[in-house]
Amino acid sequence: MSHSFHRVIMAAAIAERSLQAFVVNRWPVLVVRDEGRLHALINRCTHQAASFAPDGRVRRGAIMCPLHGARFKLEDGSCMGAVDYKPLMRFELREDAQGWIEVAVPDEAPGPEHLPVTRPEPDRL
Repeated sequence: MSHSFHRVIMAAAIAERSLQAFVVNRWPVLVVRDEGRLHALINRCTHQAASFAPDGRVRRGAIMCPLHGARFKLEDGSCMGAVDYKPLMRFELREDAQGWIEVAVPDEAPGPEHLPVTRPEPDRL
């Protein structure tokens, strides 16, 4: 599977312990900064296909799914804790000379197993 780099955001725009979601060449991508390091992961929890953004939390080298609290290591995507879900897909990331973050995603379109489930918004009274 071939990959290509795509420009997504200025590095300075990603605050510490924050996450930002993007669709990059149709792939759901999450860019995270924790302890000064940038990470790019798939924006889809392997437990129930929930999106991490906008309500996921970044803490101590991990990201927590807002749906059920599953935690995954940013460094390698592996699940932490007693439950052993599949690891998150990680994407290569680099910063160019102008400060842009570029993420390498597959050139092929993602399959349904890579896309987060869209949950309906609750009715507002």
